[in-house]
Formats: sequence, structure tokens, C-alpha cells
Amino acid sequence: MSGSKSDAIGIDVGSYKAVLACVKQRGIEIVLSESSAKWTPTLAAYTPEERLVGDAALNQMKRNFKNSCQFFTRFLGLNQLCKEQLEEEKKYTTYKVVDLEGNKIGFELLNRGEKIIMTPEQVLAYFLKRVKVYFENAGLGGKEMVISVPTYASNSERQAYLDACEIADIKCVRLINETTACALTYGFFRKADLDAKKPRIVTFVDFGHSKLSITFASFLPGKMKIISTHSNKNLGARKIDSLLFDKISEAFLKKHGCDPRESVKARLRALDAIEKMRKLLTANKEADVICEQLMEDEDLKQHYTREQLEELMGPFVAEFKKCLEDALAKSGLTTDKIDFVELVGEGTRIPICIQQIKDVFQKDPSRTLNSTDCIARGCALQAAMLSPNFQVSNFQIDEFNAQPISITYKFANSDKNVTKELFKEGSSFPSTKSVTFENKVGGAELLVHYSNGAQIMTGLPQ
Repeated sequence: MSGSKSDAIGIDVGSYKAVLACVKQRGIEIVLSESSAKWTPTLAAYTPEERLVGDAALNQMKRNFKNSCQFFTRFLGLNQLCKEQLEEEKKYTTYKVVDLEGNKIGFELLNRGEKIIMTPEQVLAYFLKRVKVYFENAGLGGKEMVISVPTYASNSERQAYLDACEIADIKCVRLINETTACALTYGFFRKADLDAKKPRIVTFVDFGHSKLSITFASFLPGKMKIISTHSNKNLGARKIDSLLFDKISEAFLKKHGCDPRESVKARLRALDAIEKMRKLLTANKEADVICEQLMEDEDLKQHYTREQLEELMGPFVAEFKKCLEDALAKSGLTTDKIDFVELVGEGTRIPICIQQIKDVFQKDPSRTLNSTDCIARGCALQAAMLSPNFQVSNFQIDEFNAQPISITYKFANSDKNVTKELFKEGSSFPSTKSVTFENKVGGAELLVHYSNGAQIMTGLPQ
């Protein structure tokens, strides 16, 4: 690929961390954060002096947790009617979520000593505006970007991302599903290795901090097709940490008479120690959870073996395996038709989860993609494909329509509503469909909506 200007920009905005990428004449590069890291925490904080994002926001979070917005992307597109999901998210947040007019939600924060209400879109807009400086520091210009969204995101959730971009004065030229970005990174750079006649079928298991997504894709030289996708939006590594935190808190309460679950600061410190221990147990048979003076001058120190962790994870593992099995059934594929299984996301290094993937798909999984930045690379590559400043070899992407879409109409001289399905679940897109109306009187009401039976979160517009 070659270009006259390095303005093909992609951002993977995850719930826990964000990764920035750009296309230059020699390929795709990861844009470093202000601390010279390949990723930056998806976090925005409001202090008496200034607003912070990324590592600067993370460094002050434990002493300013009420005004530090972590996991704010999980609230994008939600409203007051999404009660079940809001309660799930509140388990992991430290700031106050409030109701606003029009069924909307917001965050109550203190900024420079004054109480303010920020919507999730406004917080994302500020985050994007600040991280855009990282691109400028790397000598990149332009306001056009491709941004990743969760594969399961509904129209209202996707619109929230676009609204945030508009607030931040950023032109989002396309929203791309996270696992589609993974597949694009995989297929584009393997064109020479693909068979021109027999499609290569690959399963992508993206097990991140807050969710699990499984995507099946087929590849030919210069072409990829998403066969099927399946997700559990609440099944991520943070759920494992939460299970551990409850167990550790019970033991701490029994020993010292105080409960870390009643102190936000203690919870945050304990969760940091738990995450470190969990990651150590991916490569070691045993590890300690250590946190000095966790609460009331008492130290936390508990020893865990990998077997103990896996026993505690029992219900989680069962849910994880069921999600894999449901994804395979939904795809209509048999395991012998799948050529490779690719792992993406921090959670895919947990040994017992790797074993479930092996058992379900009957294959040893691969790690040929960089799980930290493959989504961001796919975003940047898509941006180059859409930019007139770059010449990119042809590569066709056929997406998977996860939700059926219908049209309902009523003519001016009739009280009868007529509904027709336009795009079935599983149909490819981009695609177009023409509809002819026989209406001699003139005038009609039209509504495009998700079909009955579409798997949309309770409370979101259909």
C-alpha cells in the first residue's frame, strides 16, 4: 500500500483500554500513548485542577474514584429502561450514574469544584479529543477515523459512538465490528497463503476484559466473509476478578473483622492485586494476592493455586463453554470444517479457558495475531481502504447482519400497518434492497426497525 498522506487512522476503543493505529507508507504502525505505551487506559477523570485521560487518569483514580470514569463505553446507547444491564455495570463503577430527561442517563461528577453531569457520549468525546493529540504528536493529521464497536452493538449503541465523534469534531468514516477488524488484519496480510479455490474457515475467539465474542469467517485471496457471530456482553475477565474479590473479602472479613467490599478504595486496590495474581496463574501453578494495609491497617495476603482458581471459576467456565457451543451451533459449521482457531484478548491466556476452546472446536488454538493491537490495525487498514489518499489492493469484506431488519408502513387512506422483512439475520452487507409501494392516494408512514424476535437488549429501541 502507498499513500501521499499519513491520515488513515484507526482506534480500538475497548472498555478497559484503547489502542491507536495508523497506516504509513511502509505499513501499519501503533501510535504510542503519552507514556510511550502501545495502549492507553479507557479512562477519563475530573479533578479540582484539570481533566485527565489514560495513564494520568489511572494514576489518580484511587484517591479520586468518584470522579474517575472507567468502563464508560459500556454505558453508550443505554437508557433508563435498560435496568438489568445498568445494574450489571454499576457493580464495576465508582462514580454516580443518574437519570436524565428523555430516559437518558448521565454521570454526576465534580469538575474544578463544580458539580457537572456528563453523558457517556460526552465522556467518550473528550477521551477521543485528547487521544487525538497522540496522533498529532506522531506527525499525523486529519480528523477522519475508523473506530471499532462491539460486535453485538445495536443501532442506538452505534449511534452513540457517532454522536461522540461529532461532539469531538471527528469524522468517523466507518464503525467496524471488533472481530471483523481482527478478521481483516488476518486475511489481508495472508493473501499469498490462501487457496484460490477452497475457502479457509477461521474462528476468532475474542475474550476480553468485559465480554466474549466468537466470529466465524471464511477467506479467499482478496476476499473475506463473516459467516456468523455470537457474543455474551457480560462474560469477561473482570467477572473472574469479581468472583475472586468476593471470596477474598469473605476471608478478610472473617480474619480481621472488616469487609473490603464496603470500601471503594479497598476494592480498587484489591482488584489490582487480584488481576496481577490471575495473570501470574496463567503461567505459574501458584501465586499470592498481596496488598499492604488494605483496610484498617490490616494487610491482605492470600495464597492461591491454579486448581483453587479453576474451582472457584466453575460457574464462569460453564457459562464460557456454553457460549462457545452456542456460537458453533449458530454458525451451522462442524468442527471438521474449521481450519484454524485464533485467540484474541487478555482472557484467552487463562489455561482452563484455553482448554474449553480446545474441547469445543476440537483444535489447538493459534496466536498468530497480536491480541493487543490486531483490532486497531484492522481499523487503520479499513481507514486506508476508504481514503482517497491511499492505494490499497482490492479486498472485499462481506459482513454478517446479526439482527433481522423490517419495514412497517401505513398508507394515508388506511389504518392497516403492513410489515415486511428487508434483511434476514445472517444476510451479508453492505447490501441494498428496493421496495415498491402501490399507493394511488399518496402519503404514507414508514418505519424501519428490528424484526420481531431480534436479540436486542431489553430497554433499547427496536
